[in-house]
Amino acid sequence: MTRLGPSLKTLRYLIHRLLAGLIDLGVMAGLQFGIAGSANALFPPTYPGHYFSAEGLLLFGVFSPLAWFLYSVLPLTRTGATLGKEIMGIRVVGQGGQKVSLLQAFMRESAGRWLNAMVLNLGLLFVLWDKDRQALHDMVADTFVVWRNRPAW
Repeated sequence: MTRLGPSLKTLRYLIHRLLAGLIDLGVMAGLQFGIAGSANALFPPTYPGHYFSAEGLLLFGVFSPLAWFLYSVLPLTRTGATLGKEIMGIRVVGQGGQKVSLLQAFMRESAGRWLNAMVLNLGLLFVLWDKDRQALHDMVADTFVVWRNRPAW
C-alpha cells in the first residue's frame, strides 16, 4: 500500500515548528511594542494626531532591527535555537549537523522569511513533503531543523 500524505511524526514535527514560530512571534511583538513605547515615552509626538516624533521614529528605526538581529539571528549561530525553538525542543543546524554560520542565520531569517512571506507562508508546508523536512526559508539558507533530543514517539 502506498502512503499518500505525510506521516503522523511529520505532522507532529510541523506542529512543533509552528508553535516555536508563534512563541518567537510573540516575543518579537513584545520587543517591538516595548521599543515603540520607549520611543514615545522618551520623545513624545509634537503634533496632534501624530503617533511618533521624528526622534522617536529614528530611535525605533535603529533599535527595532537590532532587536530582531539579537533575538532571531545571533542565537542561531550560538546555540541553534531561539526561545521558541528551545521551548519546543528543536534547533537549527547546517549541513552535517554543524553550527549555523552568521551568513546562514542571516539569510534564513531575512531573505528566507521574506520569500516565505511572499507566498503567504505556504513555504512552511514544504516540511510535509520534502525528504529533508526543510521549509522554504531553510532551503534558502541550506539549514535544517532537528530535534534537540529525539522524542520517544
